[in-house]
Amino acid sequence: MKTRWLSCLVVVLVIFLVSVQLNQSYFQRVVPMTAFSLSQLKSYTNQHFQSEGYTQSEDSTLIVGADSASFQYPQQFMLYNRSALKHPVGLLMYQAIVELKEEKIRYSADSIFVQNYIRNRYSRYVADNKSPQPLSEWQQRWRDKQQDRLNQQIEKSFEEQLQQLIDAIQQQKIEQVNVTNLEDW
Repeated sequence: MKTRWLSCLVVVLVIFLVSVQLNQSYFQRVVPMTAFSLSQLKSYTNQHFQSEGYTQSEDSTLIVGADSASFQYPQQFMLYNRSALKHPVGLLMYQAIVELKEEKIRYSADSIFVQNYIRNRYSRYVADNKSPQPLSEWQQRWRDKQQDRLNQQIEKSFEEQLQQLIDAIQQQKIEQVNVTNLEDW
């Protein structure tokens, strides 16, 4: 009887862990970069994260993989309601992961949490004193129409972050080609 309960408990625990793991990866895109070799992608991405164009707060840390083919860094942006007046409803915080492979980039967002914003006694929007909630729990509070708008806003912000990285890499390649052409001239 005890082994039966133990096996049931193990099955429930495994299912829970798998569902949590699947829920963590909210956004993932693979972008083909056929004009680049892996070494070029590594060097251009590394240059992007070392440049002035990439700004990072003092408490965030850029983690570079041992093979220089993966980068992890924290990101955050404000979420606003889309009424006539734009009010902040939360601060979305996540871990961005960039993985480089031959002729492609994988950009994903993991560990997504939202810090709720409320009005203080001076009618200013500030973060509440509660700890950040996972995105899935935070979204359950919103009505369907607002939830669709917030999901669109989150997707758009993730896409903009990815596009910013791709544009920086392509710009570095163009600059490299221009320097090479100037040297040949």
